[in-house]
Parts: sequence; C-alpha cells; structure tokens
Amino acid sequence: MKKLHVTFFLSLLIHFCSFGQDGLLPLDSKKKIVYTDVATVEKSKDILFQNAQKWVVKTFGNYENAVAQEDKQSGKLVINSYFPVSASSFEYLRFIMNVDCQDGKYQVMIHDVEGISKSQTVTALGSKQNDEVLEKTILLKTEASHKKKAAAEKNLKETMTDNDQVNNAMYSLMASLKLSMSADDI
Repeated sequence: MKKLHVTFFLSLLIHFCSFGQDGLLPLDSKKKIVYTDVATVEKSKDILFQNAQKWVVKTFGNYENAVAQEDKQSGKLVINSYFPVSASSFEYLRFIMNVDCQDGKYQVMIHDVEGISKSQTVTALGSKQNDEVLEKTILLKTEASHKKKAAAEKNLKETMTDNDQVNNAMYSLMASLKLSMSADDI
C-alpha cells in the first residue's frame, strides 16, 4: 500500500512539474509559437472528423465562419478563428488550427497565434514574448534599488502571466477538442 502511495505521489509530482507554467510560449525551430497534440482514439477517421465538426459548432458557433478548409476524404480540417483570453495585454487570440483525423488517432496543431488587444491592436506571438520574459528576468536580477526591483518584479510577473494565459487558452481549446473527439455522442 505504501508503494502505491509513493507511486501516486511521484506521478503527481512528474505531472505538475512537466506542465508547470514558466511564462514562456512553446516555439518551433523557426521561433514561431506552436501547440501540438497527437491522440489515440479507437474511432474511425469518419467518426473523428464528424466529432471535430460538431466540436467546431459547439465551440465557435458558426461552422462556416470558423472553418477555412475541410477535406472529409483526407480527414483534414483547418480552423481559422478567435478565442477569448484573460490576459492584461490581449482580449482575444486569433489562430489557425489544423486537425488531421486518421483511423484510430488524430493530430492537432495550433499555429499563427496573434493576440488582439482591447484597442484592436494585433500582435503576432512568438519568440519576442519569450525574449521579453528573459530580458525582464535579467533586469530583475541586476537591479540594486529596492523600489526599482519591486517594479521590475511586477513587470516580469505581468509578462509571464500574459504568456501563461495564452498557454492556458490554447491548451484549454485542445483539451476541449480531445474530450469531444473521444465522446460517444456530442
């Protein structure tokens, strides 16, 4: 029984450490923001594609406005839409999501993510946001004045929180899709 508790504790620790929030956005080799997931689901390509279509309607409301491309034969769906985010810098995220359905599995990739502020300013998200976190971290470590250090810490936390909120929104979107893809009836 004790062995079971230790195993459970270690698995929780690994889970929370590996998905911890560090204020950085996931980047590909070209320094572009990208979120990916591959899931195994014991359903046919056609059922997965239908579940993805139902999820689009449920999540975004209007299928025609959200879907930029669809190919039922190949099981591919390209979504170009918006998603709300609770960040101080952005109100919405605009993105492209590719869903590729195959027998027994599907892949999803979110890319070309842009933040849209309340003033309708559009900001492409990528390495610039991660660089800001690193710059503000260095500034915080080198600041000697207590007052300036407190301001630098607040500024760093706000930037990291914005990035974490972007990550939360995109991972939430992918989690919602995963639930719909594995559902028997949505």
